[in-house]
Amino acid sequence: RGAGPPPPPPAGTSRVCFAAFTAWLLGNVATVRELREEVLPRLRVVGPVVPLPSGDLLHWTIDDEREHVVLEYLDGEMRLHNNTVGAFTNDPDFTWHLRNLNNFANLSPDWPKGGERITVQSEVGALPHAVGHGFNLLGLPGDASPPSRFVRLFFQRQYAVLRAPPASLNESLSLAIGLLSSVFISQGTVASASPAAGFELTQYSVLKLPAARQFLFRDYASPRWRRVRLGELDFAPRAGASARSLPVGDGTLGVEDVTAKLG
Repeated sequence: RGAGPPPPPPAGTSRVCFAAFTAWLLGNVATVRELREEVLPRLRVVGPVVPLPSGDLLHWTIDDEREHVVLEYLDGEMRLHNNTVGAFTNDPDFTWHLRNLNNFANLSPDWPKGGERITVQSEVGALPHAVGHGFNLLGLPGDASPPSRFVRLFFQRQYAVLRAPPASLNESLSLAIGLLSSVFISQGTVASASPAAGFELTQYSVLKLPAARQFLFRDYASPRWRRVRLGELDFAPRAGASARSLPVGDGTLGVEDVTAKLG
């Protein structure tokens, strides 16, 4: 005999469409702690009527100034993970990405010295030895797949924080911008499964600063970042007030012409 239907949800359960979940979360939950302790036990996220392509998961990265978590559905079951590694990309599931980091344990933040004990002299000098910078990252995957982007973000961030820890907010932003640039996807570089699916690309990039109450974003075409100071906005609901929004892009390349400054 089968296991039978699942038990009914607790009284007072909120049912939220997966497509509206992000907006619902921002409007109803203040902290990750509240989400974990009070909301999730009485939450059901309703998935798409038409199944997503094989292997695609529903998952979200959720952060406040103290905690960082990943919420995902796997085999119909809600799972919440503490995101202590500070990286997140698409499929496979989050724990798969975590275990995959072990496959790159050979990477190192230090100058490679693996050939020191086997050095031989040759007509071109002593070898083997590193002939330039960057060999400590040899083996770091460079393709645009989610697993490779996850690995690239994790190791580059860890090494940067270890060797040159940011000492200010601006230095932290510079590091984050550099990391995001390392996983930027240019249109046309990633193959599409079918003509109807279109090309995958980095349509926009965002930086979230929960403690500073700031949100930064840029579009695909322009490298210029724009900042929203959330602490200076009034989010109180007002009768008859219309929603306000900004376009992600401003239609420019963000290039400043400085010719006149040299004249």
